[in-house]
Amino acid sequence: MTPTTTLLRSYLLTTALALVLVPVAHAGDAEKGHTLYASRCSFCHGAAGKGDGPAGMALKPPPTNFTSTEYWKVAKIEAMKDAIANGKPGTSMVAFKSSMSSEQVDDLIAYLQTLKPAQ
Repeated sequence: MTPTTTLLRSYLLTTALALVLVPVAHAGDAEKGHTLYASRCSFCHGAAGKGDGPAGMALKPPPTNFTSTEYWKVAKIEAMKDAIANGKPGTSMVAFKSSMSSEQVDDLIAYLQTLKPAQ
């Protein structure tokens, strides 16, 4: 076996192992996210995501309006994941990391993105 062949085999084996060991990102299922949203979020954020749920009306600051263009101008997926998992200090947003899996968070975010206004 030539040094080039050995090097190529080593590279291919390393690449194959990396592909197997690297976790695959979950894209999120908006339909599943909608179900989660209805059961876990709508009481504060409202059925349509406008921050006007029955409990949300009394909260200061008010819950996020996910249909607002202003919100989506600054929204970042990682910050959304953090807010869902860990809550938001200074608000009534509670942490869901002990009751929602990372896949469920991805599903929820996929649904929230469907509320983004057309531009």
